[in-house]
Amino acid sequence: MSRERVGVVVLDFGRPEDAARAAASARSADRVLIVENGVGPGISSDDRHLRFAENRGFAGGMNAGLKQLLAEGCDRLLLLNSDAVLEPGCLGLLADAFTDPALAAVGPLILREEDGRVESRGVSVDLRFGRVRLEAHGQIPRDEEGVVPVDALSGAVLMLHRRAVERVGLLDEAYFFSFEDIDWCVRAGRAGLALAVVLQARARHAGSRTIGRASSDRFYYSARNHARLLSRHRSPAPIPLSLRIGAVAVLELSHALRQTDARRGQAARAVLAGLRDARLGRFGPRFSAAASAMSLSDFGPAAENESHPRRDEGGAA
Repeated sequence: MSRERVGVVVLDFGRPEDAARAAASARSADRVLIVENGVGPGISSDDRHLRFAENRGFAGGMNAGLKQLLAEGCDRLLLLNSDAVLEPGCLGLLADAFTDPALAAVGPLILREEDGRVESRGVSVDLRFGRVRLEAHGQIPRDEEGVVPVDALSGAVLMLHRRAVERVGLLDEAYFFSFEDIDWCVRAGRAGLALAVVLQARARHAGSRTIGRASSDRFYYSARNHARLLSRHRSPAPIPLSLRIGAVAVLELSHALRQTDARRGQAARAVLAGLRDARLGRFGPRFSAAASAMSLSDFGPAAENESHPRRDEGGAA
């Protein structure tokens, strides 16, 4: 039996130096492909770069890279943000963790670039009222070993296996930015597959370099996609979807009014705009006139029968 090939997709939007640094940290892979979103017309792709004139968002860009690597025969597929860097040995530890065929995806212990504290030791997801939390956020990293199960993983550094992609599908491009990673993990779990963090594997993540911490778009996408996540996945308890979406509104608004990176009034208005567009079925890039696959009726009871987030330190994902 031939050795499984490891492929890496680095997603970039206007920060080529960061993308090159991320790609260099994964140079031990069999294949590294940088996907460049929004480069404008007239710039062609080459062997190391897949370029798109338009910004296809996180899911659209990563999906394009995944399709290319799958077609080239890669089996263990790392999604890597341009503002993330793998520490030595991380790639091999993640790739070697796929000893169980029921394991869909793995991630490392992700550290914050600015202070070395933990950003994510996996993600906890409560679909009853939409609470999505980064595990161990802000803690001092400990010397730990092993592979631990989690509800979900951060898309900043996320390795998928080919068999899981073939079973679960690609990322949902309607999210455009934020929560598409959580959605994929929920779908994998509901397909009977497992997710895990490899504790010895480490990566560092700067975060919010592309969209910017002060941008109101960050709050818009978080609220809109948080609502989409709950509308697409049934609660384990018989709770009306309207109450679950109401809980999301409280989480998102409270975060917008507590944070200090952006103007709070603008952040709160962006949350309300995101919730409105989720109700109207407007997904994809903000202000797009394109209709999404989800209609108004998807916020009714029928949506909870489908099995088809935002991630921060506090509460709303």
